[in-house]
Amino acid sequence: MSINIIPADQALNISAIITYIYADPGLGKTSLGFTADNAISFDFDRGAHRTGELRRGAVIPVQQWSDIENIKENDLAAFNTVVIDTVGAMLECIKTHLLKTANNRQQDQTLKLKAQGLANMKFKQYINTLLSFGKDVVFIAHASEDQNGDQVIYRPELGGKNRNELYRIADMMGYMTTVSTSEGKHARVINFNPSPAHHAKNSGGLGGKTGEVWVPDLKDNPHFLAGLIKDAKAHINTLTPAQLANIKAQEDLNNFIQSCSEAQYASDLNQLTETLKADESHMYFHNMRQAIVSRARALGCVANKEKKTWENPPEFNGVNDQQRDDLQAFIDERGLDVKTVCEHLGVDALTQIESSQLNAVKEEINTLAKEGARA
Repeated sequence: MSINIIPADQALNISAIITYIYADPGLGKTSLGFTADNAISFDFDRGAHRTGELRRGAVIPVQQWSDIENIKENDLAAFNTVVIDTVGAMLECIKTHLLKTANNRQQDQTLKLKAQGLANMKFKQYINTLLSFGKDVVFIAHASEDQNGDQVIYRPELGGKNRNELYRIADMMGYMTTVSTSEGKHARVINFNPSPAHHAKNSGGLGGKTGEVWVPDLKDNPHFLAGLIKDAKAHINTLTPAQLANIKAQEDLNNFIQSCSEAQYASDLNQLTETLKADESHMYFHNMRQAIVSRARALGCVANKEKKTWENPPEFNGVNDQQRDDLQAFIDERGLDVKTVCEHLGVDALTQIESSQLNAVKEEINTLAKEGARA
């Protein structure tokens, strides 16, 4: 049998894609999932019953991972789309399953680091299995609201490592929220273009330049999500493999830089570093690595070269009032003024001097005074 080789300048038709929707509470995430093409919902969150008349698809109530772990292609033959509701609950379901094995548990009954890696591997393998069946996969997730300085950021309610991994494997990712219209009414909208206020991804080119897709009344539009996925596939299938790879790589980079800018602690940087280890072949790997280093520098975090991790900066312990007064007298005795000394040391006030560096600072002041005397 001859091998089907598709040249780099020809479009590579994709039959199954991953769509990732996260939303604020009470906006109908589960109902939205049922508007996908011939959908079956894996109800990890146990909320399918709340959709009422909008439950237009089959449901698998997942009580434990073994309920669906060994699913076969024939089991899903009647369906075109698998909805994971919610993806966060699915990951927790896998971890709970692994906790049943003693070798996977630490003394405090939490998963060992190796077992956490196994959970992520099981998750990715399962999703790849669904795609190999030719099924579109829809991830549903809750949105979380985080603060980064004065900026409020909305992103999926998942841990940093899982959040970045899911972003990487998704073809599209949208944040569903409500907005006020010019008529003063509330309307739902899915934002597929990323912004400083939310994470998103738009390989499918949905929503035009703004990336905004308005959500209609799902009672009257029972195939709404099916239409979006169809449009996204049509767009993706106009692209050559090289074009699609470049688009996805640029989106990965933008998201990674955004995630770095939102990092607040060394633990955040360590999660990003761990995510990056699996992407060393990425065309923007070095740019991503530099984004971590730049953010670490801004946060004052330091690299532990032995452990190959980032550590939070040591707590600042400035000079106390008595030390400040003694230092000011020390400066006066050498014929200098406080302003000159502060400018020389690069601080705005003597209280910004680390107390453990007091003797070194005095030596620096002595040197400054001697240089002034020679001048």
